[in-house]
Amino acid sequence: MGMVYIAVAVGLVALVLRAVVRRGLTPGSLLLALVVGGLGLWRGLGPGPGWLLWPAVALLVVTAADFFLSARSYARMPRTDAAEVKAQLLADCRSGDGRQQLTLAVAPGGAVLMDGIWGDTVRRDVVMPVGGCPVCLVEEVTAELAGPDANALASYRRDRAAGTNRLVVLSRGEDTWTAALEPVRASQRPFRPVGCPVHS
Repeated sequence: MGMVYIAVAVGLVALVLRAVVRRGLTPGSLLLALVVGGLGLWRGLGPGPGWLLWPAVALLVVTAADFFLSARSYARMPRTDAAEVKAQLLADCRSGDGRQQLTLAVAPGGAVLMDGIWGDTVRRDVVMPVGGCPVCLVEEVTAELAGPDANALASYRRDRAAGTNRLVVLSRGEDTWTAALEPVRASQRPFRPVGCPVHS
């Protein structure tokens, strides 16, 4: 029976830590971590083997640290008007010495991640748009640069509707911009803005 406890505990902790650390702290992974950690504490302090306390405590500590670090980073994130962010991005992409490539993504908490390439320089910016929908911001910038009929834009909308988040990679050509999609390595759950009639 002891080996069964060991196998189950190690398997559950490994799965939950993978969900929390690699994919980001989502409501589902947070709830799973709390349930598994709570069961480990209950069994370790009560009728189960005492060594269950160690993986349970480790799981709860990692989950709490991830939660507080995420909350701290979002609290420090700059808040910028969505229309201003869009205007700055488009002006920079359309200037002669502007970005050669732009990668856009909406994080699960609503922040917009913007990776830019200028020749040999790469820079990442993260902003929390206010006064507008972050998903609309990504779609509008994509439509302005690659065209409203870009296949990647239609695929982005379809994947979001199916529950999968994507990165939009915009690349500057000689005369036009092209758009492509890449998978998100962290949480693939799309952000659902409450106040947007299109994406809520």
